Amino acid sequence: MRTLRWSLWTIVAVAILWTGAWFGARWWLGDTIDRAKADLSARNGVAVDCAGETIGGWPVALTVTCGGGLGIDLADGGKLSAAGAHGRGSVLDPRRLDFHFDAPISYTAPDGRRLDLAASDLSASLGLASGRADRLAVRAAELTVSGPLAGGSEGRLTAGHGELMLARADGRPADADVAATIDDLALSAGGVALAPLPVHLTLAATLAEADMAAAGPAALAGWRAAGGKLALHRLSAELGGASLTLTGEATVTEAGLVEAQGQISGHQLNALPAAAAAGGGLTPEVAGLVMAFLFMGTASDDGGRVIGLRVEDGVVSANGREIGRIAPLF
Repeated sequence: MRTLRWSLWTIVAVAILWTGAWFGARWWLGDTIDRAKADLSARNGVAVDCAGETIGGWPVALTVTCGGGLGIDLADGGKLSAAGAHGRGSVLDPRRLDFHFDAPISYTAPDGRRLDLAASDLSASLGLASGRADRLAVRAAELTVSGPLAGGSEGRLTAGHGELMLARADGRPADADVAATIDDLALSAGGVALAPLPVHLTLAATLAEADMAAAGPAALAGWRAAGGKLALHRLSAELGGASLTLTGEATVTEAGLVEAQGQISGHQLNALPAAAAAGGGLTPEVAGLVMAFLFMGTASDDGGRVIGLRVEDGVVSANGREIGRIAPLF
């Protein structure tokens, strides 16, 4: 009998301690979310509204629900909206929340244009530390984005699977590492395909002074003065058996002009015209791309061809030849 009594008291004591730990984790999560929202607003000009926010999940989980909808106001005046958001974490690891979003989901541009987002699955993982969001991974399956473009025509983006990851760089809290992959990407404007074949994209980059860069064009002058730059480690596009890879660094001048230097390399480009023709026709853009590498590129040791790129004083040049101009950003 005494053993049974001790067992019951042990169970009661553990239950009380666990309940106290759960409410402590719940308080920590609520406080950290509030601090992270304030940090985003102060550093990036981003306002997050989780309407009808509730935190629950006892006894094991921690859940955050935006039952009245989720709105994210961006610094440039754009806005992301979802009918609802549901986050779930563990009391043993309250620093990570996995979110799923309810349709309809949309993005409203600063000029009022609305783009609608649809996906069979749209989710995100959020990492919290020291009162701020320090990691974000967004995943989408069977994604479609459609709506009016700035020129008035209807635009459409589709992708089989996509993932975007942002993380504070180790030892450099002001910088952010960026990585992304998109499978079967297709773009069209006014019903015209902008790529002859579905594209597989991969991106790896580091954005120095990321908080200032994310605050919008008005902050770019200060971003540059603080040493801001984008280091593009790799932007690769694979289509039709061919691959294109862009590397380099970019910043802006005091006059708001993009200043960049890098190179683009192409491999197996001879496979692209045949693949494009088999997929519905060889477009002038594909033919022009292949010809550009043929006549302007130089042979690389790995069998590809390389074109050096430079942007200076608004002038875009390839291997020293002017090919276009870029207007100031501010």
